[in-house]
Amino acid sequence: VYSTKWNDDPDMLHLSVVAGAPFGGPIATVRNEHVFQPVRGSLKPELQIWTCAGRLIASRPWGYTGLIAMGWSSHERLICVFENGVVRTFTVMCEKVDEFTVDERIIVEGGAPLATIWPNGVALLTRKFSLFVNHSVTKSGDACQRCAELRVSKTPICLCVLPPPHEDSSDVQVIVGTAEGPVLMVDRHEARDLALDDGPYIAFAVSSSGRLLACLSERGVFKVLSINDSLRPLDEANIECRKRPKQMVWCGDDCIALYFAVPTPSNSMQHILFVGGPQDDWIPYQYDTPLHLVSECDGCRIVGAHKVEFVQRVPQSTEAIFSIGNCDPPAMLCYALERYEKGDVCAQESLRLIKNDLGEAVETCIDAAQHEHDPAVVQSLLNAAVFGRHFLSSPPPPTRFVDTCRNLRICHDLRKAPIDMPLTVPQLERLGVSGLIMRLTHRQQHFLANRLCDWVGHPRDHVLFHWACERIRHARGSSCTDDQLCAAVLSKFQGCPGVGYAEVARVAAETHRPHLATMLLSHEPRSDAQIKVLLQLSREGDNDNQIMLRLAVERASQSHDPDLLHSALVAACGGDPCRREADVQALVRLLREKPLDFQIIADMFGQTLQRGGQHERARGFYEQLGRGKQVAHSAVHQVFRKREAEERTKWLRFAREDFDRCDPGAPEAERSSMQFCALASAEEADLLKAQIVLEELSIAKRWQRGPHRLAGLSLVDTLSKLIEIGEVVEADNLHTKMKMSDRRYWRIKVRALSESGNWEELNMMATHRSSPVGYELVVEAFLKHGQHDLAKPFVPKVKNPELQAAYYERMGMHEEARAARAQRHERAGPGRLLQNILRLS
Repeated sequence: VYSTKWNDDPDMLHLSVVAGAPFGGPIATVRNEHVFQPVRGSLKPELQIWTCAGRLIASRPWGYTGLIAMGWSSHERLICVFENGVVRTFTVMCEKVDEFTVDERIIVEGGAPLATIWPNGVALLTRKFSLFVNHSVTKSGDACQRCAELRVSKTPICLCVLPPPHEDSSDVQVIVGTAEGPVLMVDRHEARDLALDDGPYIAFAVSSSGRLLACLSERGVFKVLSINDSLRPLDEANIECRKRPKQMVWCGDDCIALYFAVPTPSNSMQHILFVGGPQDDWIPYQYDTPLHLVSECDGCRIVGAHKVEFVQRVPQSTEAIFSIGNCDPPAMLCYALERYEKGDVCAQESLRLIKNDLGEAVETCIDAAQHEHDPAVVQSLLNAAVFGRHFLSSPPPPTRFVDTCRNLRICHDLRKAPIDMPLTVPQLERLGVSGLIMRLTHRQQHFLANRLCDWVGHPRDHVLFHWACERIRHARGSSCTDDQLCAAVLSKFQGCPGVGYAEVARVAAETHRPHLATMLLSHEPRSDAQIKVLLQLSREGDNDNQIMLRLAVERASQSHDPDLLHSALVAACGGDPCRREADVQALVRLLREKPLDFQIIADMFGQTLQRGGQHERARGFYEQLGRGKQVAHSAVHQVFRKREAEERTKWLRFAREDFDRCDPGAPEAERSSMQFCALASAEEADLLKAQIVLEELSIAKRWQRGPHRLAGLSLVDTLSKLIEIGEVVEADNLHTKMKMSDRRYWRIKVRALSESGNWEELNMMATHRSSPVGYELVVEAFLKHGQHDLAKPFVPKVKNPELQAAYYERMGMHEEARAARAQRHERAGPGRLLQNILRLS
């Protein structure tokens, strides 16, 4: 595939810990602490990341010790696991991303001598044989779990993680090869013996599809287990090699590659690679220099000191065309094209022989082209497919052919320098165009990624966002101004509405460019993202960031979003508004700048205090803002919170005074409302005083069912209670004192007397007094409680004959009911006559 660029250091793979990323990804190297290092150049170790061809991408100083495992995540992040339980991740450009400790108990148990990595997590084994699994490469905490106890006496030989059913699943199972021989499958619930013979096992490997598990024992016994079928053995072979391999990886999904370093009698090392398939056929390859194997979904990448090779099982489509002496339809189609290109008229005979299988032959040629690396061979296979399509009576849609050509062109261009990514079409189909664009973006190949997005019709917002962030980060310390950076970002973001300016502005804020962040935020259409970044900028505390806070509050007020308003309020107060430590003065100073624009913030803060029962703070806050109406309302809230009558009277007086202080420039409706509220507060105070006098009178005169609590009741409830306990005279006096209308008081009195069952008083009142609201209410009260005899005298006083008839019917007096209806008809007759006379005139 390539001739490597590190030919000047043939021992680099031997002296370093190496980790190769799949899908033609980069190769990471760092000095191996357990190998003697000859003095060459700088003595300071470095983390270096190379392309697949050995071209240096980036490097950084390496000041860490205790590295026990290194690998790549599914998002092409380099994962480094250390024996103290610390995990550090780096980008392809050697930039540090995350650092966390899997579990503090790892250090307590003496560290971790053994670890393994899978694309979405790590597993560590401590010196006390405790197994910890962290199903995340960015954090620990709830992502970490301790597995069941292993119950072994010696340190296990190797670990292997079975892939969980879903990428974000925490159901992780670990295969542990013990030194005693048994193989354990461990999860957080149990450690189960798989009952595999011929142990102990020294190496495990999971296929790229996650379906197969390869196992190699110290006796040279090789087994393949089915993961989806309860680890049932599928195949077994004896390779007659009792040495532990340096690497055992899958070559595609149906072959295995074993790499051994064997000493020779001349004290040199012989590097041997065995590749075996399902038929127990093992092919050896010998090398003079160290190797590193990278498993791919369709083969295995062999990284050597001088060259990079790719080994794979010959695809069936390739075998059907290029096998010696083959006369299958795909081979005959290629032969017919060859004869046609030479001008041989007999090419038609070859096509006639495969006429019935021509469609299948075309598909086979397309499939074979996907597995080829030589452009000349790829072109001949595609020409054969096109040639065969011309002779099909109903050719299939060209979608597969077009997709194949597109993928081949992408893979061909990616193999060139400086990308050096030997991606194959099957790998591209597994990775997806989005995954490829993400990897190119992380390598800072933004121009190529952008062109690829345009060519395949993929959204380019992620590429532009990453480019803008990197442009701002690398502009730190340069002469590039904020205006120039903003203009550059805006010119690239034009025509791409999916890009978020707020996220780029956050990066600008992190690099201490608040002015640039403000300029970018002015173009952000999403108010929530805009406000969150402004609030983030406001937390520094200097003058510029106070401007950010003012902008955030203003935008939150314009959005009317409760969540954004609360976030802005918390930032302006410096914490929870209901806490005593909240800086109300800072909020007041901010609200005074634009009282009309920030009115919703003031209302929300006041309501928050009132919901928290802090009415005094709310009243003081409104007083500082000069909002008299809200000050008075806060005093009213205090009235209902106080239990003592004196306190309630005092706060009613405050409320009346606050309502009286109405702004002369206020609208007429507001002034009228304030005057009404002041009058209502005064009346409520008078009622409270009268209630206190009545309570004292109830104690002095020993009213029945006393003592009575009247303070705090409404006027209607007070009158009803006085009437119910028989103090009708006191109720009449209170009604007169509070200037309640006779009509309303009559209704209250009738209802209270009926509810208390005081029929004598009700009958006397209705008999000796003229009702200001009619007698219907009296009759209804009597009939509701079955007092028909008392209701009967008042029915004729009802003016509506229809109601009279209804009342008589309810009392069972049908004759009287008919008489009432007849009276209604008599009254209606003259009325009709008068209407006719008026109509004729």
